[in-house]
Amino acid sequence: MSNVEALVGSIPMLTIPKEQWITFLADFTRRNRGAHACIEVLGGEIVYQVQAEDKPFDGVSADVKDGEHTIWLSFGATPSDHLSHGVHGAVVLYTLPASVNSGEVFAVGANDGSKTVLYLSRPEDFALPPAE
Repeated sequence: MSNVEALVGSIPMLTIPKEQWITFLADFTRRNRGAHACIEVLGGEIVYQVQAEDKPFDGVSADVKDGEHTIWLSFGATPSDHLSHGVHGAVVLYTLPASVNSGEVFAVGANDGSKTVLYLSRPEDFALPPAE
């Protein structure tokens, strides 16, 4: 069982409509910047892979020009610690609200059948300064 199945269980994740991706991701970044993050990639050509673990979340954005639909996740508190992860061919975005014990969960489904899942700590536990 993956972490997303263990965490989510039978709780339905909220699907974000494509026309709201950019606004939703900007708000998601403001709410969660500085939270410690872990990314898992499930399915597609990769059965399971952890891309980043316990890195400060810096932000997420969508590149939707020319129908590309790429979601970019950024991590790190300093330029030397910076890491970006791109999900190309994004077709669906999901989110699960924060709970008492954990931060928000965000997932991206891609057209190759893979799912990239971002797990966050509560941002108040590990805050970075506000984005400029």
